[in-house]
Amino acid sequence: MIRVNLLPIEERIPEPKITVQVPRAKIWVTVIAALAVLAPIAGVHLMQRVKIASIRADIQAAEVEHRRLKPQIDRIEQLMAQREQLNQRLSVIQSLTRQRFFTVSLMDELAALVPNYLWFTEVGEVHRGKVEIVGRTFSNLMVAELMRRMEESEMFDDVAIVLSEKVQDRKAGPDGPPVLEFTVSATVKP
Repeated sequence: MIRVNLLPIEERIPEPKITVQVPRAKIWVTVIAALAVLAPIAGVHLMQRVKIASIRADIQAAEVEHRRLKPQIDRIEQLMAQREQLNQRLSVIQSLTRQRFFTVSLMDELAALVPNYLWFTEVGEVHRGKVEIVGRTFSNLMVAELMRRMEESEMFDDVAIVLSEKVQDRKAGPDGPPVLEFTVSATVKP
């Protein structure tokens, strides 16, 4: 239904008016400035929280992956330790093998270098890499030939005569010919 108020204007009941007061310009400027400063700060804060949450999720995923792969990682570390032990054992074996064949190759080389009418009575290692050869012959020329051959060899270096003297051969008796006892030293090349 429609209502019509026929009373004169003076007698009418005034309707309550709702008034909105507009704040002054200073307040608006302050509020806008505060929002202009706080809005980027709030945005950065929100972005950082999102990044932190993302990183925490990545860390949790990595920890789960680490726990899942832990048995394989432990097995790999165990195999690496075993491999290192085997490499050490192998190097010891190779060193022993080289030393074992070194003596054989040294004696083989010396046997190839011996001139006729010259005999070794003793071959020994004085220091590491330095060998001393004691022997007998009938002439200084044979000792010189041995030294020359040793110097030409790829196995020996710094060949020097230590001792050379004539002695009576005990096996031949007192009337036997004198023999020359000699000692030669040399450095063995590695």
